[in-house]
Amino acid sequence: MRFPLLLILSAAVMAGSIAPDLRDVLAESGNGELIPVFIVAQGQLDAAWVQTATAGMDPDASRQFVIDALMEMADVSQAGIIEELGSLPVQVVDNVQSLWLANAVYCETTVDVIREIASRDDVMLVESAASPDAGLIEPVDVHRPVDGEGLDALAWGVSKINADDVWSLGYDGTGVIVGVIDTGTDYNHVDLHNNMWHDTGAGYHYGWDFYNNDADPMDDYGHGTHCSGTVLGDGTGGTQTGVAPGATCMALRINYYSGGESTWIQAMQFGTAHGAKVLTMSLGSTHGNTTLRTAEQNLLTAGVYHSVAAGNSGPGAGTILSSGDSPPPWFHPQQTQHGGQSAVVTCGATDASDVIASFSSRGPVTWWTDYTTTGPLIDPDISGPGVDVLSTQWGGGYTTMSGTSMATPHLAGVAALMLDANPNLTVAQMDQIIETTCVDLGTSGKDNTYGSGRVDAYQAVLAAIAVGVGESTEGVPAPGMVISEIAPNPVAGFASFQIYSDTPGRIDVAVYDLSGREVALIDQGEVTAGSHTYGWAVPAGIGNGIYFVRASVAGNSATQRLTIVR
Repeated sequence: MRFPLLLILSAAVMAGSIAPDLRDVLAESGNGELIPVFIVAQGQLDAAWVQTATAGMDPDASRQFVIDALMEMADVSQAGIIEELGSLPVQVVDNVQSLWLANAVYCETTVDVIREIASRDDVMLVESAASPDAGLIEPVDVHRPVDGEGLDALAWGVSKINADDVWSLGYDGTGVIVGVIDTGTDYNHVDLHNNMWHDTGAGYHYGWDFYNNDADPMDDYGHGTHCSGTVLGDGTGGTQTGVAPGATCMALRINYYSGGESTWIQAMQFGTAHGAKVLTMSLGSTHGNTTLRTAEQNLLTAGVYHSVAAGNSGPGAGTILSSGDSPPPWFHPQQTQHGGQSAVVTCGATDASDVIASFSSRGPVTWWTDYTTTGPLIDPDISGPGVDVLSTQWGGGYTTMSGTSMATPHLAGVAALMLDANPNLTVAQMDQIIETTCVDLGTSGKDNTYGSGRVDAYQAVLAAIAVGVGESTEGVPAPGMVISEIAPNPVAGFASFQIYSDTPGRIDVAVYDLSGREVALIDQGEVTAGSHTYGWAVPAGIGNGIYFVRASVAGNSATQRLTIVR
């Protein structure tokens, strides 16, 4: 891999590079106070470029390509930012973390440093990373099992969505790793212990704790154990609580108190890099941010399915929490506004009678720039059992909880069953199948209360099996060379892009004006086959206008248009 990074030019502070909510925080902060922020670097992964470059790859190879490309981009576009932060004393900058999944840097720093960093050409945005209301979506009710809840061999939610009928087909989630991003998991529980993830070669056991930064993701609250049991509890203790009892649980313990969004993204990264094909998260915030949504978009590109709780804010338009307010991987026909997409499939909660829970949050989403009151996002996407759900209890036994947090792991379990039946499914195909095979509830079609309806595991798996191998891209050769979109475009001072070449050789990357005259040489040298990330600081002598970046290796070439506006 090749990472040429040219000198970044200094520039005046650009209006809009500090998010409005962070400006309010800065105005109220004391001198020397450390403020948690996300520094979003210039340059984002081009999903269309990835799709073209990975044509013919199997899902695992494609995922690794995306991971490598994201890490390369972070290495290049964050290098100058991290160097500057590293040159400052800990009194003014602390806890610097590179978040490659979102191409952002998390740190805690002062008002003066934030303003200085925001003036850099290689910084797109600085935003708050400490929403005071961000954290666990608490259950609305927790109680000991009563008669009718704790005596059944099969939890009602598992039966309601027909998961047991899927097991009779021979699919129980075997081979599918599900990352549970939560308060941790009681890996000693008899219903969970045999299904826990291990990576002894890397020294990881069960998952990771991003709150304490150690390899012991033991639950200390109970919420994560309950969610884990709904995904894959195997019934050893007497009650079958898991939708996919053959799946593998990767426990990802995060900071579930206020201001822990950076650990959410760290958990997503870890799961993606270590083979989790499904993530489930019952966390939320009213403070949606660019960093979190970008991470969700890149999960989609990597092929990771992410079930997210809608929230427990009840009736009223626009009560869906972040990142449940991120757009889905597939557009329902009634979703006429097509903005960006992500890996998020947002889940509301229903009761045993298929009635929406009074606490279940409702859409639409209308505050993202691509989903507004004139073109809203229908949300949630789907619903699942979330009232009086029996599942595994921290410390052993079972307990009953209610909330969209309880519905969401049902959806993750269904995703695991589908991938067991057909490992080649894309995230978009999975969402489409789930939304079109569910039990339609409420207003016909998709609505802002139930989404498309209540998930049906059996019908979803039957549809997954019916997706033929011939519909995949396996065996389709990738082109010799592909260049991604230039980001940002237009560019004022710093641009980032990626090149894929299927052959090694001497590369030539240069910028040309409309007359075909070379105005800047970005790189010349030997490269290996694969992807290569470039960061380019626009030289002072190049004026405003339209230009072209052209790359060539071994007779193959590709060109991308670039506009410079200073």
